[in-house]
Amino acid sequence: MHSPHEPRVHILLASYQGAAYIGAQLASIAAQTHGNWHLTISDDGSADDTLAICQAFAAQHPRHTVRLIEGPRQRSTANFFHLLRTVAPASDDELFAFCDQDDVWMPDKLTRAISALRNLQPASRQAALYAARTQLVDEQLRPMGFSEQPMRPLGFGNALLQNVGSGNTMVFNTALLRLLRKVQPVHSVWHDWTAYQAVTGCGGRMHFDPEPCLLYRQHAHNQVGSQGRSLDKLERVSLLFKGQYRTWGDQTEAAMDDLADELDADARRLLQNYQRMRRSPDLIQRLQAGWRSGLWRQTPSGRASLWLGLVLNQI
Repeated sequence: MHSPHEPRVHILLASYQGAAYIGAQLASIAAQTHGNWHLTISDDGSADDTLAICQAFAAQHPRHTVRLIEGPRQRSTANFFHLLRTVAPASDDELFAFCDQDDVWMPDKLTRAISALRNLQPASRQAALYAARTQLVDEQLRPMGFSEQPMRPLGFGNALLQNVGSGNTMVFNTALLRLLRKVQPVHSVWHDWTAYQAVTGCGGRMHFDPEPCLLYRQHAHNQVGSQGRSLDKLERVSLLFKGQYRTWGDQTEAAMDDLADELDADARRLLQNYQRMRRSPDLIQRLQAGWRSGLWRQTPSGRASLWLGLVLNQI
């Protein structure tokens, strides 16, 4: 039994055709050293045994609330936003954890996240976010290395251009939940990227744990790669030439417009610089705006892709 003094963590799991792996993920949730958790599973219309596996898990763990709901069937980002809007915290002390169906959590994942969030000491109604590195594994959970960790500071000037935290590692407080609920799902490129933007742009606090908190299974059906594999980097460059980054930039501006009343003064300044950089019709003006923007990416290859994007007018 869990202590009544432990904060309740609402685990938000988006599922779709996950029968091959979801059992291992559910078992790792049951094995958490932090015992006060509720699990909501939003399923996007699975036709395999995903729902049966989840129902069996719920029956095996009657002391925990395990709830299955129907997803919006509009891909993973919309499904996670559906979860954000559906969860019903009983107090501001409760926490929330995104969960992917094909990972395996380390037993102390939630315990470490709770400790890190406490150490951030957020003020009342101040957003707080925990994220971490991951252990990359293959389909049989054999180690393949580690995800990248930030090389430069975290902040809104970075968050406008890239995400540094995988959503499957993220745990956050009620204040950040409220911010995310202000964003229209269609304006979010990825739920975790929006979380990074919201916490850094709205005066929140964030901790990035350099120690892996889960096994991040790499397989052909990953929605997003690990951000550390060479093939993923090549794919991102190809997306730049296809105009995908331009579309993501439009979505980012729309999401920040949803949060306009919550952005702090420095974030509003950086957002204006971002808009100026994107909207300058002349190449020299774009490059000058980028140089003066105060925005940054984490790696040399990321900075190179930013300048290439500005040259191509595809940011």
